[in-house]
Amino acid sequence: MLSPGTLDWEVRVEEWRRTIEEYYDHNSELASKKANKFVARVVETNRRKRSETYNFSNCGYVQDESESENKNAYVTFTSSSTTINTSPTSSSVNSSPPDSSPPLPHTLLLSPSHHVTIVTSAALPWMTGTAVNPLLRAAYLLARKDFKGVTIMLPWLERPEDQQSVYGNKAFKSREEQEAYVRNWLKVDAGLPEASERLKICWYDAWQQKAENSVYSMGDITALIPNDEADICILEEPEHLNWYRAPGESWTSKFDHVVGIVHTNYFAYALDQPASIVRAPAMRFLCSWMVRAHCHKVVKLSGALLEFAEEKEVVENVHGVRKTFLDVGRKVQEGPSSIPADSVYFIGKMLYSKGIGTLVDLLSYASSTANLDVTVDMYGSGPDLEGCKSLASKTDTRVNFKGPVDHSELGFTHKVFVNPSTSEVLCTTIAEALAMGKFVVCASHPSNDFFTRFPNCLPYSNKEEFVGNLYYALTHDPEPMSEEHLRELSWEAATERFVKACEVTQEERDRWIVEDGIRVKMPSLVRDETVRKEFKEVLERSRERYRNFKNRIRDELDSPLNPLPRSVKEKLKQELDRKLDLDFERILSEPELRLQLSPAELDKSLLELYNQVSVSPGGDILRVIGGGTDVGRQNQYIQQKSQGGEVDRPRFEQRFGQRAARGVQRVLEDNLARQNKAFAENLSNLNVGDNEVGGRVGGTSSLNAVGLVGVGRRRPRFPHQRRPMIPLGGFVGGGCARLLMG
Repeated sequence: MLSPGTLDWEVRVEEWRRTIEEYYDHNSELASKKANKFVARVVETNRRKRSETYNFSNCGYVQDESESENKNAYVTFTSSSTTINTSPTSSSVNSSPPDSSPPLPHTLLLSPSHHVTIVTSAALPWMTGTAVNPLLRAAYLLARKDFKGVTIMLPWLERPEDQQSVYGNKAFKSREEQEAYVRNWLKVDAGLPEASERLKICWYDAWQQKAENSVYSMGDITALIPNDEADICILEEPEHLNWYRAPGESWTSKFDHVVGIVHTNYFAYALDQPASIVRAPAMRFLCSWMVRAHCHKVVKLSGALLEFAEEKEVVENVHGVRKTFLDVGRKVQEGPSSIPADSVYFIGKMLYSKGIGTLVDLLSYASSTANLDVTVDMYGSGPDLEGCKSLASKTDTRVNFKGPVDHSELGFTHKVFVNPSTSEVLCTTIAEALAMGKFVVCASHPSNDFFTRFPNCLPYSNKEEFVGNLYYALTHDPEPMSEEHLRELSWEAATERFVKACEVTQEERDRWIVEDGIRVKMPSLVRDETVRKEFKEVLERSRERYRNFKNRIRDELDSPLNPLPRSVKEKLKQELDRKLDLDFERILSEPELRLQLSPAELDKSLLELYNQVSVSPGGDILRVIGGGTDVGRQNQYIQQKSQGGEVDRPRFEQRFGQRAARGVQRVLEDNLARQNKAFAENLSNLNVGDNEVGGRVGGTSSLNAVGLVGVGRRRPRFPHQRRPMIPLGGFVGGGCARLLMG
């Protein structure tokens, strides 16, 4: 019994203790280990607490000697959820109870009977995360020798101007030339000569969307994949791969198991765009739509990403660092360091979203409050480079912009890496710096949670902690990295985590089918607390007036002069007795979208809607007006490929086999026939002359002239426009994600 003078936090701890004990009483596996008593362990992060963590030893709980096997267990309480970990090296976050059932056979990546296909949206020499990490993932999966085979599908920029824009001076005349470049990079730079020879590389046609500096596929990718290799598919950025995707067989129909790896926080980008109160929720819904419709399992690289499909997602860092960085770290530890003590640097794209302005402010604050006048070398290039230079020149901070460089070249030149960015999902440069034995001063953010376990990571949550961490890093030597820590940063360990994250158990699958509905958390409707309070008061006054109005109506019903029948009066009274008990504070701050569908039914419905939008004659129109511009004309592209002889079938058959070539040709012919029929029907509904549509109805000239049915006096009545849900689907099929982001 708690005394009346007990502090509020002690009451909360007592309630949490009881909840945990009840949890373990009902869990046979953990109860068998007698693990109902815990010792909270706070990860030391040098002058900062990452989350609200309570030490149970202060509440009178002492660990028994018999429970020494659980001595590293710890409990962390945050404002929104409780995470229980029994392994200090695990980064997985799974809100569901632990499953005791074995994984389903078709989800096992280690099975020698499974072929793994990895599809990504970027290729070398573009040194971006979606080009490097999927390639290394494929190589390290292949290095395990447990697989039937691994294929990576890379985009081939068939337009020379796109190659010039993306690759710069490293343009290629053929797929074979670029493939040789990729294999040489794997052999020399990544140190994987065997994988560079065994890895199967497949290319799909792609164009650059210049407004977004992004690459999108042109034509149906699934038609390029032989059926005997359609076992397990890894979609790197599933939302990106499907925004403007051409009509074709769905991923979940083609493959037995589809895993999506989410790299980018598009929701965070939408928050920084104009009209974010509309764009951000729409962006979140659209990304969730793409992930749900096309994936059986979702892997989020960090907790910085919001929920997409709670019942089938897991948080896990499945990226590693190249052996080059680990070798540098071991060499640094071998002898006395010759690295200057005050050497500080930043490396990354020169973008405002990377926190360059924040870093300048922090350095200025450190100089004015603690006389920490340090020089920071800035490595990298980007569209905001000149703006960053101008920003730094307006302050007294000493910042040197030195252009792009390979991060491994800084292994013996700098001691401290600073990274203020909070816009990333998982910062690869932090992992590389830690692997090279450097101090890392980074922002306290969910994207950096994985790195806080390493002793040289110094997170900060405010300016004072930044100054303290920077001073500590300048006046101390980094702690030598143990082999255990180095291995945890390696691609071998990342591959093991990835294999485990891809598995689906029978219990997990059963939970998808349960019809308990789905709750999607939405961003706060009103962020400002003062405005939210005023808004709440207005709503409460309106509710009070509404209740007074109901009381007057009731009095009228009870009046003996009321002519309504008694049965009607009683029914009206029952309706009036219903209370409008709404928590306005919660609705405004933490709104939820509730769907009375099982996860499996929702996924199926979303996929059907996506297919209706994408395959429909108006699919190109929706993709174009949704921001796809030229990459949105997928149906037109397929038509031109089939008519213009641009598909080199003999070369295609030689490279991918006759079955794949026949499959591609069949898809092209089916799409063309369906499109011609739909165009003819739509054009006949226009009731206009030949001159107004550019030629004979259904003729080649009219199709080539309009490409999409969008000219004429009357607006075309597409069949799908009569379906009530299609306008919503148009946002996704047409790439509304990009439209909303401007």
